[in-house]
Formats: sequence, C-alpha cells, structure tokens
Amino acid sequence: MDFQVVVLAGGTSKNLVPLVSKDVPKALLPVGNRPVVSYVLDLLEQSNLKDIIVVVGGEDAAVKVDGWISSAYVDRLRVEVLET
Repeated sequence: MDFQVVVLAGGTSKNLVPLVSKDVPKALLPVGNRPVVSYVLDLLEQSNLKDIIVVVGGEDAAVKVDGWISSAYVDRLRVEVLET
C-alpha cells in the first residue's frame, strides 16, 4: 500500500526574528547547515515514503520552499507544496 504523507511546515514567524525573515521561511531555516525541512524529507525517503505534501503558510513562503525542494529532491521524491 502506498501512503501519502502530509508535512506541516508553517510559514514565517515574528517569534523567530532574526533567524527567519520574509526572505527565509521557517521550513528553510538552516540547522546544521541544512534547511530544517530536509531532515524530515530525508527520514521519509529512508522510510520509503515518497509521496509527500508539504503545507506552508503564505504564498511567498510556499514558492520559496517549493523551489528549494524541487531542486534538492529532483527524481527522488514526489513532493507537492500547498499554501494555506
């Protein structure tokens, strides 16, 4: 059976300034020189869960997260980024 996974990735946050800004959504916040969302996606990939929906708050953040995921996980995962 194939499973579809939903990852809630948030958007921007005033509580995390100056770590995040309009230029860096929470999902792309670097932790250990990698965006935080990459840790979740890597674990899902290792678990052979490859059909993923990432929910991001805000259109601008969704576009940035989608662009990063599209380039980092090309041909490895089926990821759809949705805006809330």
